[in-house]
Amino acid sequence: MTNTLHRLNSSTSEANFKLSCDVVHSKIIRHDQSLIDSILAHDNPQEPIITLPDGQKYFWYLAIGSMNNPISLYLRNLIPIISYPAICLNHRVVFRGVGGMADIESCEGSEFDGVVHLLSEEQMNRLDKMEMSYERIIVPVVNYQNQSHSAYAYKMTITSHPDNLPSERYLDIIVKGCEYYGIRPDYIKRLREEQAVTPRKEPHMYQSINDVPSDVFYTTDDLVKHNGSDPNYPIWICINGKILEHVGLPPSDSPEYEAQKQFHTIIQSRFAGREADFEIAKALYEPLHKLPLNEEDLTDEHRAMLEDHYFSMRFRNDQNNKYWKPIGRLRRSNKITNSSL
Repeated sequence: MTNTLHRLNSSTSEANFKLSCDVVHSKIIRHDQSLIDSILAHDNPQEPIITLPDGQKYFWYLAIGSMNNPISLYLRNLIPIISYPAICLNHRVVFRGVGGMADIESCEGSEFDGVVHLLSEEQMNRLDKMEMSYERIIVPVVNYQNQSHSAYAYKMTITSHPDNLPSERYLDIIVKGCEYYGIRPDYIKRLREEQAVTPRKEPHMYQSINDVPSDVFYTTDDLVKHNGSDPNYPIWICINGKILEHVGLPPSDSPEYEAQKQFHTIIQSRFAGREADFEIAKALYEPLHKLPLNEEDLTDEHRAMLEDHYFSMRFRNDQNNKYWKPIGRLRRSNKITNSSL
């Protein structure tokens, strides 16, 4: 790789990552050591699954991407029984597809470091659903005490995706997780100095939803009425204080119909009649910003970033502008809610 390629600058997110960890630590209930010992008493290093006499199962899972970060785990309600750093043998990590997501592939003689988590069966089942474009494979891992084990890892089901650079945000999440769980400094240094990334945007480069009437305001009560439960009220969503109204779906024979219907279903179930920023912040974790406790805990810069990353790509072209129309702005209350993560 040439020196002209961009490398990760993780120093700018150090302080807020620590604050986010403090938030998570204050909310996690740690597993009792006696429970952990009773589970590990039935461990077989040759198997990626621990089966207890009562039929309960626990899974060893090697995280290679964002799931090695405690914040990402928490946001997906994944609380490992234990976690430890390890080396995966005869495999390497590659970054593929849109956004440069982490994938694993066989490579004799290669190795990389990751974080092994022990998850309950319920958590592993949920993780399977999250990793829809991946399949589970069994890989050999060795911890830093040279003890071997089998573990599950996720491999992309479509390997034809071209190699691509990870985003700086994504690699920062990975590096922060590596540091948190005690991955070898040499491996972290390789990620920082050798892995090129797509750089983060500067705030002045953020794109935003345009053509929002500057003199039209609605209240939170107005917004809630448009949650999709009453057909007399078209669906509204609110991102960064801007309210958008769903105009309607294209004709069923339109080539855009299925994509728009799918997007509409997601929006209605997750964001209709609500401010979407807080939920998007949890789905689109960015270490540069502290994990917010509620909607009011988001900074203006964080909201602008969320608008740029999540919604501007959907509303900046004519196709999507047909179906979502900016109609006004939200007049927020100064009252701080007690909602939390």
